[in-house]
Amino acid sequence: MKPETETEAKPGARGRGRPSYDLEDQEAAENFRALCAGFVLDRTAPAPLWVQLKNQIGAAIREGNLPPESRLPSEQALCSLLDVSRPVVRAAIRALSDEGSVVKLPRKGMFVSPERRQTDFLNANISVFGDMAAKGISVSTDTLEFFRAPANARERQVFNLPEAGTVIRLRRMYRMEGHPITLSWISLPGHRVPDMEKLDMTNRSLYETLRTVFGIEVRRAERWFTAEMPSPEAVKLMKVDAHQPIIVIESIAYDQAGEPVEFYTAYYDSNHARIHISV
Repeated sequence: MKPETETEAKPGARGRGRPSYDLEDQEAAENFRALCAGFVLDRTAPAPLWVQLKNQIGAAIREGNLPPESRLPSEQALCSLLDVSRPVVRAAIRALSDEGSVVKLPRKGMFVSPERRQTDFLNANISVFGDMAAKGISVSTDTLEFFRAPANARERQVFNLPEAGTVIRLRRMYRMEGHPITLSWISLPGHRVPDMEKLDMTNRSLYETLRTVFGIEVRRAERWFTAEMPSPEAVKLMKVDAHQPIIVIESIAYDQAGEPVEFYTAYYDSNHARIHISV
């Protein structure tokens, strides 16, 4: 009997370094096969096959047919299931990965991304801390700096401070269920918060502290958004990709009398909590 060679391997046999998807996750493979029955890839359509495939997998994710954290077949299995080439599958998966719908884990496989939380802090009268906590989400803070200092030119402008004016500066990392979500540089007008630097702000809501200790109610805020490359500090502390832009927020919050009481700049990681705006 002629020994089996690499090119004559039995159908379905496990190739070196390529664990069989069906063997490792039969249920997921069957679910995807059922889903594929509704996929239509039109080779005569103007849209490339990879775009059609990407759109149909994306729709299946949005509609819940592929739930968060469910496993996808390997690229090789997708080629077989859909009767398309590897470049088509690879381009579709890359696009889904780039938009955050799919994650590829080395030596584990491809998965639908975990469901992202949502923060309404853009149009709510509460902070990120309060918004998340109100939804029953575990929120914690790391206080990296907390001190009183002479106001710089921008702070004097925002708070209408004299040359000798001071501010309280608070640099904080907010975590949502353990994941870094926001790295913030916060300034408060010093004359409005006497001796605040003596407080313990560990895992304490800033807005709640302003209300209960200093009688300041934050009623509204103006916020501006840009996409910028993260600083080395943000990359290190937030564990974000140094080569991918991140959301940068500048905010000025106002009290019940319309006076500015908080100014901050923050890096915001929308991979863990997307931003919601009602218009």
